Amino acid sequence: MKCTRFLNTMLSFALLILFTSGYASGKKDKTTTPVVPVSRPGVYQGYSSPQYKGFTYHSYYVQMRDSILLAVDVYLPKGLEPGKKIPAILYLDRYVRSLQAKWPFSMFVDPVLASVGEHEVGYFTSYGYAIVVVDVRGTGASQGQRRMEFSPEEVLDGRDIVDWIIAQAWSDKNIGTTGISYLGTTAEMLLANQHPAVKACIPRSAIFDLYNNVAFPGGVRQGPFVEIWGQTTKALDDNNFAIFGKRAKLVRGAHPVKSDKHRAIYKQVIAQHKQNFNVSSGAANIEFRDDLQPVVNASLNDFSVHTRMSQVEGSHTPIYRIDGWYDGALAKGCLDASLNTSNTRKVLIGPWDHGPRNNVSPYASSKKIDFDVHAEMLRFFDRYLKGIKNGIDDEQLYTYFSVGEEAWKNSNVWPPKDEYPQKFYFSADNNTVMVPSKIKSGTVNYTIDYTSTSGLTSGWNSLVPTYMHGPTNYPDRRKEDEKLLSFTTDKLPGRIDIAGSPVISMNFSADANDATVFCYLEDVGPDSSVTYVTEGMFRPLQRKPDSETYKTPYPNHSFKKADSVAYKSGETVQLIFDLLPIAYQFKKDHRIRVSIAGTDAGHFNLPQDKPAHFQISSSAASPSLIELPVVPE
Repeated sequence: MKCTRFLNTMLSFALLILFTSGYASGKKDKTTTPVVPVSRPGVYQGYSSPQYKGFTYHSYYVQMRDSILLAVDVYLPKGLEPGKKIPAILYLDRYVRSLQAKWPFSMFVDPVLASVGEHEVGYFTSYGYAIVVVDVRGTGASQGQRRMEFSPEEVLDGRDIVDWIIAQAWSDKNIGTTGISYLGTTAEMLLANQHPAVKACIPRSAIFDLYNNVAFPGGVRQGPFVEIWGQTTKALDDNNFAIFGKRAKLVRGAHPVKSDKHRAIYKQVIAQHKQNFNVSSGAANIEFRDDLQPVVNASLNDFSVHTRMSQVEGSHTPIYRIDGWYDGALAKGCLDASLNTSNTRKVLIGPWDHGPRNNVSPYASSKKIDFDVHAEMLRFFDRYLKGIKNGIDDEQLYTYFSVGEEAWKNSNVWPPKDEYPQKFYFSADNNTVMVPSKIKSGTVNYTIDYTSTSGLTSGWNSLVPTYMHGPTNYPDRRKEDEKLLSFTTDKLPGRIDIAGSPVISMNFSADANDATVFCYLEDVGPDSSVTYVTEGMFRPLQRKPDSETYKTPYPNHSFKKADSVAYKSGETVQLIFDLLPIAYQFKKDHRIRVSIAGTDAGHFNLPQDKPAHFQISSSAASPSLIELPVVPE
């Protein structure tokens, strides 16, 4: 009994330190092979069955082309028949591949699985897959020093690891790759090597555009997240887990490789990693997409998948992208990536936060995720790594959840077919109207309340556990809206379904030479409750339009320094920018609201020159408005 309690404690710790949880959302397979096979999103029965129970653990040092040694854990199905060859699923891990428990606990648990959890390893090995988890260069027990995240050296290491995998006696030379967050991004980066053995890729909560999806959504610095992510990765690189709380006392640190008998390599790398690049250092010097990070003399573009999308596409490796509507700005990147890579075969977006960890729909009865993400991944890997014709490649490209309607939808294109823009015009009497001729012309003045926020349980906080304050949740916003400038429609005569990126177009002025603008799309119920739908943010000096960075279904901006246009206090300018994509149903007799703020306290940094007031002007001839991507009933 004591052993069982300890195992549970250790697994809880492993979950706590995850930077990309979500594997725990899958259901354990308890099914037997049905007579009629079923294969549809989230449901997979009869095409393959679990053949193994448990797994065996092995660890190695694998030498890269420049003699650097990377620590590699391999988990094989327990009872794998001698001579049988199986496909592998590869994880390139920045967050420590596994942990070593302190004695005497190490007698019972060795290793402690970390960012790739025991359930995920157990699930895929039971279906006859090998799991390979690698400490990327300069992390965990691997040699090397990190000079930047997603470095060219790190990307090339992936090719060397693949070569090593296909040389193993158990390998059938078919490899899939996946992971969440950083690991999801390295999974896609791996495709840039165009290795023919990599046959499938499932990036989950991955980063397509590091500038616009994470560091500077809408050109606005997400400084608090970058700071806490930097602190967290620095703690990992120092092999110091105190940041993760009391359970850290149960572990010694990153797990050494078994062949490193006297831990000579381990001691060397732990000392070496303390000199790693810290993403927080020099971050204050970055403002634009092409600004150079002074420590590494590279721009955020040099860290980003979107600048490698031609190589990713050239791999021809089938990609299944998985994300959630409430995952910061990453769902936006997920959809943009799908539009710019022809080898994207499937896209799944649920009512989820980062990972996913939680069901964030305000209409859900529980935060528990009731969609079997692991079964969905298995369908894809079975098709492209084992050649099982389970019908997944005959399905529509996009599967997405419509919040409010609480239903899954499918589409072959994004935005969905027959989607059309419906404009709601802002009126000077704070009413949003549909017909321009009814606009009351004038200017609305807003005194900025710098305490306004999307809350400590917003999707921005879900990006890393050390930034979270409980499960992701958006409570009733009616009190928060008292701090904001709001435009609200009359009661809707019927339901309105949207799917895509709402777009704001406003005539804007401020009493300072810089500003940040935050817009919230909200649903006002008959009881006056206010439900968060989505949001967008923008910095006026980024207002010059751009269509060259990559293909988007919304007005884009380059965010380059050369394209910036200085804003002058009192100047009226037109701002056109997108809100984060969402699929949502507004019910009959509800009202649509757009609320405008000058800050999101706790999540984003403000420019040095901060205004006290905004002015929004609108008229029939020159309206301010929101354009909603409406899907016909």
